[in-house]
Amino acid sequence: MSFWSVPRLWPGATVAILASGPSMNQAVADRVRAAGLPAIAINDTYQLAPWADMLYAADEAWWNRYPEALAFAGLKVSVGTIKGVLRLQNTGVSGFDPDPACVRTGSNSGYQALHIAVHAGARRILLCGMNMAGRHWFGGHPQGLANTSDALYERFRRNFGLLAPVLKAMDVDVVNVTPFSMLTCFRTAELADELTFTGASNHV
Repeated sequence: MSFWSVPRLWPGATVAILASGPSMNQAVADRVRAAGLPAIAINDTYQLAPWADMLYAADEAWWNRYPEALAFAGLKVSVGTIKGVLRLQNTGVSGFDPDPACVRTGSNSGYQALHIAVHAGARRILLCGMNMAGRHWFGGHPQGLANTSDALYERFRRNFGLLAPVLKAMDVDVVNVTPFSMLTCFRTAELADELTFTGASNHV
C-alpha cells in the first residue's frame, strides 16, 4: 500500500482539531461548524462532527472495532493499514517531519492530527477537546481498545512540549481552546474569542 501525501488543503487558514477529551461536546463541534472552519475529527468525535473535512484515527484496532466509520464522507486518514483509509508514513515519535507523506506520532492521534493540519497549510490551529487527562467525552473505550493511563498522558504532554517550539519557529499559531486542559505548552484562549477572528477565507 502506497503512502498518501497531504495536499495544501487549507493554506493560511485556521483549522480546528476536534479531539475526544472530556471537554468535547456537541456544542463545541456545532460552534466550529457555524464558524466555517475546516476541521479534523479524531476517533469517535466524528460522531459529533460528521461534516468534518477529515477523520483521523491512528490505530488499526479502532477502525476494526468501528467499521461504520468507513462511511464517513470526508477524508479518512491513519498511520495504520486499513482498506479505504489513506495512510501516512510513521517516521518516529518526536519532532516534526516536513515531508507531507510523513508524520511523527507523539504516541497519540491528536499530535498526528496537528502534524497533518500543518502539512495542509494551516497557520492557526485550534485544539478542541484536548484535555490530555481523564476519560473521553464518551466515557471509556470498549473492551479490546486501550484506555489511556495517567503515565501515558504524561508522555503525550511531554511530546507536545517538544513539538511546541518547532511549530512556533514555523510561525504556526497553535491555540488550546480546551477548558481544564492539562496541555500547557501552547497559547490558551476561549473558543468564542478565537472564533471572532474567523473570516470568509476559512470557508473551503
